[in-house]
Amino acid sequence: MPIDINQLDESEKPFIEHYEFVEKAKALPSSPPADMRGLLIEYMKITESYEKLLKTAVRISKMGDKAQKKLIKYKELMDTLRNIE
Repeated sequence: MPIDINQLDESEKPFIEHYEFVEKAKALPSSPPADMRGLLIEYMKITESYEKLLKTAVRISKMGDKAQKKLIKYKELMDTLRNIE
């Protein structure tokens, strides 16, 4: 079932390009390129898109880890301040 880009929430919008690419890749088997070279080009596009998506996921994961470490640090600080009183 095609993805309605207009129905994506704010957390999904940075991935619009990838959603669109997935839709294109899903349609490929129904109308494959006539030659092997065309198929290879499509395969390379898919792997490049996947690599870009993977890099984005890793970057987001690192950002989340940093935010979590900061929150833990602030929680520990707040707990320490509560114990002082």
